[in-house]
Amino acid sequence: MDFNQIRCFLVLADVLHFGRASKAMGMAQPHFSRAIGRLEDELKVRLFARTSRRVELTAAGAAFREEARAILAAEERARQFARHAALNASSRLRIAFVSAALYHVLPAAIRSLREADPAIGFDLREATTNEQVELIAAGRIDLGLGHPPVEEQPRLSAETLSRDRFDAVLPADHPLARQPDVDFAGLAGEPMVLFPEEQGPALYAAIRDQCRLAGHPLQVAATASRLHSQLSLVSAGLGIGLAPVQSRSIDISGTVRRRIEPYPASLTLSLAVLYDPRNRSPALRKAIEALKAAALSG
Repeated sequence: MDFNQIRCFLVLADVLHFGRASKAMGMAQPHFSRAIGRLEDELKVRLFARTSRRVELTAAGAAFREEARAILAAEERARQFARHAALNASSRLRIAFVSAALYHVLPAAIRSLREADPAIGFDLREATTNEQVELIAAGRIDLGLGHPPVEEQPRLSAETLSRDRFDAVLPADHPLARQPDVDFAGLAGEPMVLFPEEQGPALYAAIRDQCRLAGHPLQVAATASRLHSQLSLVSAGLGIGLAPVQSRSIDISGTVRRRIEPYPASLTLSLAVLYDPRNRSPALRKAIEALKAAALSG
């Protein structure tokens, strides 16, 4: 069995047509058919049921498809790790991050790493936590900075760096803006501007639960994936927002921030460093230590 046979199998499993599958693989149909036949002979099972009119996956073929996808994903990870090592990985870090990492932790860690090693380089990209998990699995980044919880996986480690609270962000002319601080019971009855639920389902559920405990259903007036966009919608008067305390440097005209007191214990924004524990790059270890130090100093 080789990787090309597996690729042929997966293409045929998707299109269920030998002519289209062989064309997609850039092979003559007889050669393609022989590749599938050899794979079936090696596995000693029929992967496809063939008739003169149609091709279907057998039960064995359907089971093999999931494993075949995992095999090719592992091959791609191995390629990425090898290429990364060949490109002097010890002096370059590929990092993905959520916007909350930019308030303090990531800039402070990068500054510290560059002071220790001016030759170090960075490939940086913004990505959601779920996207980071996929990038790590594919070997396309060295580490991510995302929001836990994440699904436990053998090839993924998650270490919490910090836990932040939220401020209430109000339109400047909102009645609650006249108070020095606000409680969540006062906020719960107001329409809110939030992030999309799929972006942070655990935090979204915590906000919904706090509203319910205060006797109100969660009212979402608008959603935006970036904090700056959310605060701009608050300034337009669409609703109130919640912003991490560490983001107080973001100042949007027409809004005011107020502390939430008493503060709900369940309402926290955690930031974690995500990485593949098999990655033994010295630069990765140094980066994790720099991130932990930055989180402590924040």
